[in-house]
Amino acid sequence: MKTALISVSALALGLAPAACSPQAAPPAATAPGDTSQSEAASTPVLAGSPVFERSGAAPLIDFAGVQAMLGGEPTEVLVLGTTHLNQLPEAAFSPDHLALVLDRLSAYRPGIIAIEAIGGRGCDALRRHAGLYPGVADDYCTDPAPALASLGMTQPEAALAVETGFAALPADPSAAERRRMAALFFGAGEPWSAALQWSKLDPAERIAADAVSEALQERLDRLLTSRNENNLIALALANRLGIERLAAMDDHSADIVQTRAPGSLGPVIQGVWAAEHPLDPEMDAAQRRYLGSAAGVLDGYRFLNSEVYQRFTIEGDFGLAAATPDGDAVARQYLAWWQVRGLRMAANVVEAAGNQPGARVLVIVGASHKAYFDAYLDQMHDIELVSVEQVLADPVE
Repeated sequence: MKTALISVSALALGLAPAACSPQAAPPAATAPGDTSQSEAASTPVLAGSPVFERSGAAPLIDFAGVQAMLGGEPTEVLVLGTTHLNQLPEAAFSPDHLALVLDRLSAYRPGIIAIEAIGGRGCDALRRHAGLYPGVADDYCTDPAPALASLGMTQPEAALAVETGFAALPADPSAAERRRMAALFFGAGEPWSAALQWSKLDPAERIAADAVSEALQERLDRLLTSRNENNLIALALANRLGIERLAAMDDHSADIVQTRAPGSLGPVIQGVWAAEHPLDPEMDAAQRRYLGSAAGVLDGYRFLNSEVYQRFTIEGDFGLAAATPDGDAVARQYLAWWQVRGLRMAANVVEAAGNQPGARVLVIVGASHKAYFDAYLDQMHDIELVSVEQVLADPVE
């Protein structure tokens, strides 16, 4: 299992300057952050460029867009690509720099927020099959034991109690009800929904009681101080908008592809990431400009979600891996892992919205996933993609 490979890949996602260097970029004539269609159309085709030709049979039905005859309104999905905020230097990024981003996202008014975290059932499967996924659950999952011990439940029992208890939760839950729901969510393997319930309590009510042990209290308190985007964006928005739970949509079951891959996979992919591009310095400089203030971070999110940056990511990573001409197509095994993971994550988004047709959904995910999520979700009958550029635009005076 190439656990280190996964960890390094996760770093190549966003605003942090060090995360930019392995990736290729748009043409020299295109300024970083400029997403005009005319300039995008003139982008040269590089080895890893997302330019596709059909050589086999075409799909019998083109599912792109929204079905014309739809019973009700489409489900709207905004895929927000982000850097992993806890990897940014504290000297350059403060949580209050998200103020303008949060204002714009609040105006979109999502009813569902999906985050890049593995759900309880996914983590349970990774633990039970730890021999196939060595170290993955330790890296990406939170141990539910502190909650299960105080609840006197197994994880499946806690998950069932969440579904029944959450549906019965009153509009204005008592502190005791919130504490117990936090414990149930944590025991079910949904720590960020647990943290959301915990955050809705008055600080004086965040105590060890109602199935919250002192050990669990400490874990919940720690989540509320996290610099992760699940806390700084998802929880902040959920509290502004009255949302009561978060949808964990990450998936690492696709890591079986890496388990089966030859030992040469890691060095081959490191070689892909090491490929130089003439615009690397400009992209590094552009990303540094997007730190240090609320206005800068807002511009940074616009940049991360632009076509220029998305091409930049693909051309220096997954697209370049697809084009790497090694004898055993080892690099394409890495590409297969990425695509399987993305498909399963996108399916989890569809599941999260499945019981609320017509809802507005916000997906907060590492920026390297955005182009793939948009493409996969656009194949659904009733999902309408929402433009990040429009949502993050400055209000018209």
